[in-house]
Amino acid sequence: MTAKRFGADLAKTTQLAVSNSFAKQGWGVIFVAPDLAGAIGDADKFLTEDGPFLVDVKRSKRPGLGWITFGKSLKSTLPLVLRDNDIEVALVEWQAVAGSYRALNKAGIPWLIVDRSPPVFRSLTGRLQWFEYRRAYKIAAKKGASGSVLKSKALAEWHQINGRAIEPVTILEAGVEVSRFKPTEFLGTPSILHHGQLDAERDIEKLVEIGKVLHTRGIEFDMLIAGAGNRLTELQEQSELHDWLWVFEALKSEEIPAFIERCHIALFPLPDTEIWGLASPLKVREWAATGLPMILSDITPHRSIGERNWAKLIRPDATVDEWADAVIELLDSDLHELGAQARTDAETEFDWEITTRELVLRITELGGAK
Repeated sequence: MTAKRFGADLAKTTQLAVSNSFAKQGWGVIFVAPDLAGAIGDADKFLTEDGPFLVDVKRSKRPGLGWITFGKSLKSTLPLVLRDNDIEVALVEWQAVAGSYRALNKAGIPWLIVDRSPPVFRSLTGRLQWFEYRRAYKIAAKKGASGSVLKSKALAEWHQINGRAIEPVTILEAGVEVSRFKPTEFLGTPSILHHGQLDAERDIEKLVEIGKVLHTRGIEFDMLIAGAGNRLTELQEQSELHDWLWVFEALKSEEIPAFIERCHIALFPLPDTEIWGLASPLKVREWAATGLPMILSDITPHRSIGERNWAKLIRPDATVDEWADAVIELLDSDLHELGAQARTDAETEFDWEITTRELVLRITELGGAK
């Protein structure tokens, strides 16, 4: 169960990749989630008569009301889903806990609270999300959750420190479907890549500042940025001022591999804040699958991939000149050799079939105990 909208963001995140991994190991999957006005977009190819398939629940698009309408719709919809299907285990994202625990407990179905990210924003909407986040963990602790599924060891430690840990904890690190990505060939003008959420909270405009320094130094390059967020418009305006900067709106899931394959290196100057310290480096693993060497801020999620010759870590408070120095140094390196090692590491360590093993074992254990 997830509050993410099918066809808007779900097809581009963890859930479908995880469900595919489950299906390969004999599990059927039902998504209980808000549909995007009945148009599931590039997610539709995953929804077949054999599953996974979607049960639609309502969720308001008005800021601050989404979790209220979602929870209310879930309360009325879920009992029917449980009545009509043989459910063995439920994975419940924290936004869905309040609307689902009663029906799950009544049906005797073991459930795990899933936490891919605490709330990020500190606005009024963000404060409402934090209320629901803390409430979900209180419910999980008091109403019999069979454990939690967290995106990183750092997040597990954070919950332990804050007295919110729901044991046993299963770690589901970000993975990548390596077979979808073709290794880049490093052709043409050197291209610097970033794609994902384009928010001020991610210090995303630092990318442009780094590009300005590189341009001033006479470096020939293109910078390609794609995504959605509260700084997209600002970045698009900046692209009108610089012929080396190209800014695109969010890509469809199937467009991402080809977009990445055009590039030479990736750049991610994520700031060192509490929330980002709890993240799991999904983009890093996609870039590795494409054989892209990269420069990353030296923060917990980026360090979690271990020491890699294809990933250079820069302290988060480094100046843009220092970031530019690192870019130039990497572009002068043997990108083919570094990229080949990145691809190998992705194949042997980062594929979803590898990162989901712990969770598959856990749900198998719970399903057998039902």
